[in-house]
Amino acid sequence: MSTQMADQLFPSSDESIVDAPVPVKTSKKKRKTAEKASGSQPTASKKTKSRATVRDLFGTDSDDDELDHSVVKSPSTDSPSSYMYCDKCKTEIPKPEFRYHKRTNIHKSNCLIKSKFEHIDIIATAFKNRIMTYRLNPSIEDEYLLPEAFLDGKRDDVYKLIELSLLKHTCIKVNFELFAYFVLPKSGEQQLKSFNTKYEVIYKSTDFDQIYLNMRETFKMKLTEFEHCESGWSFTSLSHLEININKYSPMRGGSYIELPVVIKNTKSCINVYNNDEYCFLWSILAGLFPVKNNVCRTSSYPHFNSIFNIKGMSFPPSAKDIRLFEKNNSNLSINIYGLDQHYTVTGPLYVTNFKKDKHINLLYFEKNDRAHYCLIKDLLRLVRRQVSRHKGRMYLCETCLQFFTSEMKFHSHACSKIITLLPDKNSTLQFKHFERQQKINFVIYADFESLLCNYDEENTNKNTIKNKLHLPSCFAYYVCCSHDTSLNKFVTYTGTDCVQVFVKKLIEETKSIHKVLITKKAMKPMTPEQMNNYRSASRCHICKNLLFDDKVQDHDHITSEYRGAAHSHCNLIYKVCPFIPVIFHNLSGYDSHIFIKELSKYDGEIKIIPKTKEKYLSFTKIIETDKCYKPLQIKFIDSFQFLSTSLDNLSKSLTDSDFLNLKSHFPDDKKFELIRRKGIYPYEYIDSWQKYNETQLPPKHCFYNSLQMKHITDSEYEHAQTVWNYFNISSLGEYTDLYLKSDVLLLCDIFENFRKICLQHYNLDPAHYVSSPGLSWDAMLLYTGVQLELIHDLEIYKMIEKGIRGGLAQCSHRYAKANNIYLPHFDDSRPSSYLVYLDCNNLYGYAMTKKLPISDFKFMTSFEMVNFCLFDIPDDAEYGYILEVDMMYPDNLHNLHKDLPFAPEKFIPIGGKTEKLIANLYDKYNYVIHYIYLKECIRHGLILKKIHRILQFKQENFLKKYIDLNTQLRQSAKTSFERDFFKLLNNSIFGKTIENKRKQVDVKLVTKWNDNKNRTNKTLCAEKLIAKPNLKSISVFSEDFLAIQLDPEKLVLDRPIYVGFAVLEYAKQHMYNFHYDFIKKKYGDNAKLCYTDTDSLLYLIHTQNFYKDLNDNILKFDTSNFDINNPYCIRKLNDKIPGLFKDELGGDVITEFIGLRAKLYCIKSLKTQINKAKGVSRPITKSLKISNYKKVLFKNITFKCKMNMIKSSKHVLYSQAVNKVILNRIDDKRLVQPNQIDTLPWGHCDYIC
Repeated sequence: MSTQMADQLFPSSDESIVDAPVPVKTSKKKRKTAEKASGSQPTASKKTKSRATVRDLFGTDSDDDELDHSVVKSPSTDSPSSYMYCDKCKTEIPKPEFRYHKRTNIHKSNCLIKSKFEHIDIIATAFKNRIMTYRLNPSIEDEYLLPEAFLDGKRDDVYKLIELSLLKHTCIKVNFELFAYFVLPKSGEQQLKSFNTKYEVIYKSTDFDQIYLNMRETFKMKLTEFEHCESGWSFTSLSHLEININKYSPMRGGSYIELPVVIKNTKSCINVYNNDEYCFLWSILAGLFPVKNNVCRTSSYPHFNSIFNIKGMSFPPSAKDIRLFEKNNSNLSINIYGLDQHYTVTGPLYVTNFKKDKHINLLYFEKNDRAHYCLIKDLLRLVRRQVSRHKGRMYLCETCLQFFTSEMKFHSHACSKIITLLPDKNSTLQFKHFERQQKINFVIYADFESLLCNYDEENTNKNTIKNKLHLPSCFAYYVCCSHDTSLNKFVTYTGTDCVQVFVKKLIEETKSIHKVLITKKAMKPMTPEQMNNYRSASRCHICKNLLFDDKVQDHDHITSEYRGAAHSHCNLIYKVCPFIPVIFHNLSGYDSHIFIKELSKYDGEIKIIPKTKEKYLSFTKIIETDKCYKPLQIKFIDSFQFLSTSLDNLSKSLTDSDFLNLKSHFPDDKKFELIRRKGIYPYEYIDSWQKYNETQLPPKHCFYNSLQMKHITDSEYEHAQTVWNYFNISSLGEYTDLYLKSDVLLLCDIFENFRKICLQHYNLDPAHYVSSPGLSWDAMLLYTGVQLELIHDLEIYKMIEKGIRGGLAQCSHRYAKANNIYLPHFDDSRPSSYLVYLDCNNLYGYAMTKKLPISDFKFMTSFEMVNFCLFDIPDDAEYGYILEVDMMYPDNLHNLHKDLPFAPEKFIPIGGKTEKLIANLYDKYNYVIHYIYLKECIRHGLILKKIHRILQFKQENFLKKYIDLNTQLRQSAKTSFERDFFKLLNNSIFGKTIENKRKQVDVKLVTKWNDNKNRTNKTLCAEKLIAKPNLKSISVFSEDFLAIQLDPEKLVLDRPIYVGFAVLEYAKQHMYNFHYDFIKKKYGDNAKLCYTDTDSLLYLIHTQNFYKDLNDNILKFDTSNFDINNPYCIRKLNDKIPGLFKDELGGDVITEFIGLRAKLYCIKSLKTQINKAKGVSRPITKSLKISNYKKVLFKNITFKCKMNMIKSSKHVLYSQAVNKVILNRIDDKRLVQPNQIDTLPWGHCDYIC
């Protein structure tokens, strides 16, 4: 195979390439002719727009007759296809990109690839073919082959691709991903699953046969494990194989580089002064042949040619060469560590497979595009400063770089394979972000609308059908200035280039704002009153601590107003916010996908907080401005992360006086009244630009929303007509403009009101944050002034991690029907019974008012443990305890506790597919438990057999002050917006206390292959990131924009997870106490627990009158949701008091309950029906009937449904229908009995397994 052929398939890096910003889709169908590329589109001067509603998040549709949805289908449209077909490269292209298509890499490469390979397509390319993704499609005959046979048959094609790539790039990094269809026989559900391999480095000398064999065996193993372990999935057919080939510039060390001073001072390394490219070998020699003098001279050591076998190696060596070196010199083993930009040791970058007697640790570091190896002569000394200040003997794990004080702990620890860092001893967590008390001066609110063009091309996924392509048509943004309303500004634009215009205008807008913000104004002369206040001030107005000699006058640099006396260091941090927030509602799920590709075309890094490679919680664009000033930062924020409901619901919760910005644009009372609510819009009707020219409102049926599965009401359509007429709308385009403007202004007023409440009660501006948990956490730290000690001992941290299990959800009795005097079908010949659905008010809020760990964590000594007496310790003692114990669950308790066993555990049930939290009757071993909950377990009969260790800590009820504040504010709130807000803050804070740093992902957005001009941070260039040994995966979005995911180089465990652990334990104790010490104590066997989910309990209770029982014990209940004139004579008391239980239906009598498993049940009452189906959209869940649940439970029928939703693929938005199993009766959290109603817990003595 010639180099000339490689040059044809992979154009030169110097060739001019036009970007193809939207990923192409290849069809298996051939078309006779290509459609014309011109397409009729209006000019950009006319304002028009649209977009499918998804502001309430994803709705769904269904065509399953069994569900009897009675859904009217959405009106058909005649809009043309949104894709065009290139008959030369056999590829479908989005219409807007077709005219540029023949100049793109994908077209040129596909034309040549098609001439060489019949079933291979190029589906993504980046950085002028340095990154390529190929799809190898099976032929019709191959589709039903076993994966191994398919891979064997395609070996030659894959080999040719690899060979071509090596001709061009010399060295590549490759991984494979196999896509196949599987069916679940129990339910008939079919899904497309994928399995991938790790990246392999391939050189011309690489044994490709071995690489391919390893890939084949990896897929075989993963498919077998999936079929055997994943609850019965069975392979049906192949979809395709993807091959990701990336140019690889290996990690190489070369000539001498001086060590950083901070590393040199540790005296832990020997840096041999070499003037060749063999620093790797000289460093190993320094380790094998230690000398006392002149340790840094090469002349002090024998020459490497006489010692090592370096046959086949290239220098400076790559990871592949290092592996070869170990193979050639079998008596040696090597680990390699790295340095980050702060000179913290990271890695390992390379770990030997087997540690030999002669083992060498090397340090790899870089400086100014040069790299170097040196010998680590004492690894413990090198890393001691960053892992521990312990002065005694230490045992260090060379893989995770964690130390241990005893050899036993060292050998028994579970290694995380990456460096694990903990805070220094005596480190604390307290409020430090005083600058976030300032109200940000400028905030921009924005929104996009899109055309929903028909997408009628072939779908490769059998279960997911894309039916609409979302093409952005218009945008609007509103600049809101807090100190000068004359600077407020509304901008809107409609046209095919709206995305490009939005990004350009936004950058221009923010640059103008940036100039205002960086212009510091001198303080106005102080008034006599201000001078007196300053002289008498004894506390800093910023941090509230005492002032001493460093008192200064603090003033606002924008308004020039004096603010108060402050410490000089507080004054320095109290600067103008370094970023400008741009806020969208549902940025993460929708709007970000529209413009992030265009944003990436402008110089400057995009820093993201990723959920996945394609979905981001928030992101910030860095733009260089004047060199004298810090760069401009545009921070994109999702308001849905704070206010997680629709704009419609949010706007209803505010009063007219809250809509200041909307009123300023619509001062006419009638117009304001009409526009103050969320508009009515025909999202799916507008599928082409021509629709904007229509001169009348579409008929009512055109407003059908397939996401919500409903038509608008007559009153809503009447409202839309009133708006059209009163505003003198002349076209659907104008109507769209008005709709978009109202949306943006509504968002502005809603979020501005949210900011006002936050600043008023917590002195924090939410615009500084990206989500409500971070906001609530800081609000708590600021309000309470607490200082939480950070754990510096890994064993303590891991012990607490082991005890965090989450909330319990289970269905223990699957069907029940009530019979009582309040029901029309009451049968007095049968026992009286009630179905009671009880919910605990703010359970986690209640638990957070208890005494929680705060400091002084230490393991008790053996002597202290001998004298430990659990029941002598009060619940509110100064010191609390977490224990690791063994407990026995006696057989005589099994029937008593079968509804709700104590001490739930996480495990994979027999025949199950994932780990679940399960309440079981097995004996407990090494169970980590809070002392309060342990006392509850023992009081009810569990036997404590052994205490392995006890963690002691100081505890205080430091959160009570904050929780009580929010509870009081919620009770006195005047609007539903405020009530929901204060509830949100209490709920949000819990999530922050159990934050799992191990699950955080590291994703970088990359726009450059390399950066020789040093305009950006070089570590963010694709060439460097691909070369990293921790490369995990790559997603190509366009020719010059991709996401690279890395495995973490280090793990920093610096969260106070002990708070979350204690809250979960208190919550369980409270629920179990209510169940056993109230319900079971009062009713005994007459009370059967049917269902529980964290803070709720549903019982079947045999009693004459449950509501009389409730009245007799009213102090345990919140009855504020009962009607004043209720038939049970129950008083309205205890409104929203945390920890009290309430009838969730407020006296509406439940008639029937059907539970299939956790989070899948139906409750039927006299007035309503509650349906729950986790993972199923709200409209479909709402449409289910109790008869559907009954058929599933008693006839073993499985219900499937089509769910409509909006999803993105490579940052392109689609409406799609997903075929999904929504109801089945499979439940592996309990042992279901033959009658399908009764269940037993795992471990019950009547069922030994």
